[in-house]
Amino acid sequence: MRHHQTPAVFMKLTMVVSTLLFLGLTQGCVDLKAVQDFANISAESAEYTTLVDNYMDFPQRQKRYQSEDRHAQLEAMAQERLTQQTELLLRHNVIEEYMEALGRLAADEIVDQSEELSQLTTKLQNQAGTSPAETEAFGKIAGVLTNAIGDKWRKRQIQELIERSNDPFQIIVNSLKQIVVEGFGGDDQNERFAIQSYYRTKIAQSSDPAGIAALMEWQEHRENHVAGHTDTIQAYAAILEKISAGHQQLYDGRNDLSKDQLIQSIKKSAKELKDILSSIKKI
Repeated sequence: MRHHQTPAVFMKLTMVVSTLLFLGLTQGCVDLKAVQDFANISAESAEYTTLVDNYMDFPQRQKRYQSEDRHAQLEAMAQERLTQQTELLLRHNVIEEYMEALGRLAADEIVDQSEELSQLTTKLQNQAGTSPAETEAFGKIAGVLTNAIGDKWRKRQIQELIERSNDPFQIIVNSLKQIVVEGFGGDDQNERFAIQSYYRTKIAQSSDPAGIAALMEWQEHRENHVAGHTDTIQAYAAILEKISAGHQQLYDGRNDLSKDQLIQSIKKSAKELKDILSSIKKI
């Protein structure tokens, strides 16, 4: 009797084990797909550098509203901002390249961004941040990415990447967010004030009703343009906040990236990032 039952029992056991293995592999694939999607949309969001372009152009726009005796000061500001451009774009580049590496690990691809990451790590090692903490964060991220290139990291090392990168990554993302909110947002406040002051003076000096109406129309148009830019700034700050929060969730759950609650949260974050980025591109 035992001789006849053994193959049947063995076959049932084999089927159970095969089913469990299949479910495990399928779940792992789905879970890491969620991480991959979040990383990819985060990288795409970091490619959006229009706000940096607007920041660079601010002094030239101000010339429209300022008297000629202030133009030299605005030229000096433009030159100063030109020196800031590289470091502003560097923060975007760090987020983009790091998230691309994370996405490739989640897809079980060898992290082979050798040329891009080598150039980035060189820049990071020679770049001072806005604070000693950010300067240190640049160095740490450079070290992690250098290892990822040299050791040809794969999916099994995704936990290590998240664990080692979270602290410096959070510092860099939050630094960029602060620049966006305070620096770029501050420009909008100054530009709005300059527009109001400029047109208030022009309107007061005019006695032509048609001219006054035209000036008021232009004022409204330019204030609306600044308002749209402010909306973009707020939306991009929200993007950076979601990237930061999403990576923190991955760090907190790094020991079990297949946990359903974590995966659902990461999926939600990826969708929200995609929606916000789409809305920004329409403004």
